[in-house]
Amino acid sequence: MNKWFLSAELFSLIIIFILMLNFYERRWKGFPQRKLYQLCLLTSAGSILLNILCVYMIHLAWDLPLWVNLLCNSAYFLLIVTVSTIIAYYLMRLLYEHIYQQRQQRIFTGILLFLYLLFFALILYNLRSGVIFYFDEDRIYRRGPLINLGYGIMGVQLLMLIYVNVRNRKSISPAMRRVMRILPPIILLLTAYQLVYPDVLFNGGIIVAANIILLVNFQSRRVEQDTLTSSGNRKSFHQELSLRLGGRQHFQVIVIAIHQFASINHRYGHEKGDHLLYEIAMWLETLHPSGTSFRVGNVEFTLLVPYTGMVSSGKLLETVYQRFSKPWDMGDSSVILDTSFAELICTDQDWNATDIMEFLNFSLSLAKERKDRIVRFDESVYRTMEQRNQIIHQMQQSVRENLFQVWYQPIYHCASGKFLMAEALVRMQGADGTLVSPAIFIPLAEQHGLIAEISSIVLQNVSRLLAATAPEQLNVVSVNLSMQQFMSPSLIAELQALVEQYHFAPERMKLELTERVLSEDLPRMHRIMDELQQIGFGFSLDDFGTGYSNLSAVLDCSFSSIKMDKSLIQEYSDNNRFTFLVNAMMDLFHQMGCQVVAEGVETEAQAQALTSRGADWIQGFYYARPMPETEFLQFLREHNEGTMN
Repeated sequence: MNKWFLSAELFSLIIIFILMLNFYERRWKGFPQRKLYQLCLLTSAGSILLNILCVYMIHLAWDLPLWVNLLCNSAYFLLIVTVSTIIAYYLMRLLYEHIYQQRQQRIFTGILLFLYLLFFALILYNLRSGVIFYFDEDRIYRRGPLINLGYGIMGVQLLMLIYVNVRNRKSISPAMRRVMRILPPIILLLTAYQLVYPDVLFNGGIIVAANIILLVNFQSRRVEQDTLTSSGNRKSFHQELSLRLGGRQHFQVIVIAIHQFASINHRYGHEKGDHLLYEIAMWLETLHPSGTSFRVGNVEFTLLVPYTGMVSSGKLLETVYQRFSKPWDMGDSSVILDTSFAELICTDQDWNATDIMEFLNFSLSLAKERKDRIVRFDESVYRTMEQRNQIIHQMQQSVRENLFQVWYQPIYHCASGKFLMAEALVRMQGADGTLVSPAIFIPLAEQHGLIAEISSIVLQNVSRLLAATAPEQLNVVSVNLSMQQFMSPSLIAELQALVEQYHFAPERMKLELTERVLSEDLPRMHRIMDELQQIGFGFSLDDFGTGYSNLSAVLDCSFSSIKMDKSLIQEYSDNNRFTFLVNAMMDLFHQMGCQVVAEGVETEAQAQALTSRGADWIQGFYYARPMPETEFLQFLREHNEGTMN
């Protein structure tokens, strides 16, 4: 009579149940191939239970019909190979998770299925031949000559997995590489132990070891998983790109950015807002059979799919675009999202994951400014980005080496006929020596944290100029401050230090704010303005009429002058409606005690009409363009002295 020791199997059964409880309790939606791993756990538990049952049934062979023992043991042998095949297939799917070579995967899957069917046929043949196991005349269980064939099939499966791992190493995730370093040696060691000590049943231990290694290694997926949507996060997206590039895969990436999502949370509540983000992630996940979705930002999603041609990629982008053009259900109502889209196609370019993420971010920034809100990354976009990067590099160098220049545009005083005021304008030379428009480099400076240094350069130069000129020669210089500059905690202390260093009257420096600044944090802006006005600084509202007008905010702030934007002035005297509007606003501002500065004056007719109507100051190319400091001082001497004579 055979005697087997079941302690290892019983212990394995306890462990497998603990693994199952742990897995189901945590509901690991981000676990790779979750349903397939569930099948691994269930069949593993079934094989161990069946093995224990078979041992007891063998000891009760005379009390049971022979066919019951034959059927039960045959089912156990088949189930063991079934578990082995499922685990091998599961590992195969994970190894090919980042590889688009479907043909190779189908070949190996076919080999797994062939080996399984071969063993299944052998089990059926065993019922008559006993080549794997049989019961003798005394109903004693005997091992056949092919008893270890199941281990041979497991060995072939293991060799296939090792081959795939070695061949496609660059495209295999770190978690899978860890599994393939740990799992084969342990399985070989435990299998060898089972073969040396056949009386100690240890098949369950081999299966449990495989399940534990998989579970432990893939717990790291939760760190790379977005907690709200269960999609990948920014870190896993970067890793996915690296793996695709490592395997020289061709792929398409679509980025979707949702704008003004805070208003949706405010209107519908954060719970419904979160549910909407979850719905978007789920829709993207099911959009393409080989696609993977990621939530790479608070309201930014990416979809990564295999690239199979321009036609299919164009259709996919159009599908995404059309879906986001339609309403999303919010329960009792629906909402159409304000979105931008960027697309990139990678086909053997010399890029890395960081490059691609930079390309996508830049494309998305361009998409936000386009009417159709779509940018497909190509050579023209790349050149635009390179130019931007050159400007950023040039700005950084200019800050380090103090290469920024401050130019001044004279402003004509209508009452005296002199140029007693000027606006300070920062200028930067590009790599080719030409000037870069402030409209280009100022927003970049704000984005990359350089605006404070540039602002300090301008304020230093203006302070030095005011200290070197008499008030009758140059009464006021205005300096334009962006929102970021004005809200800087160090602004007040910096201006106080400049006054003490250069000994100029603070009222000679006028700080210009745009209407966009007024639309931000008005109470805080009031506090800063009050403190600076107590020191002596004055304020001017710049670019009034550019589309951010808030007349109540203007009335509520202590501006000494209002600059009317050139968009209003260009049609002045030529268009009755513009003439009426500008005249009405000049009257209103004068009644408020504010002086009016007309910007963008380019013709004599505009200048004469504005002067006769009561404009206080005129700024524009008709009188003078911005110029370097030396030319500006010479301009003042020539024009102001000539006026005095």
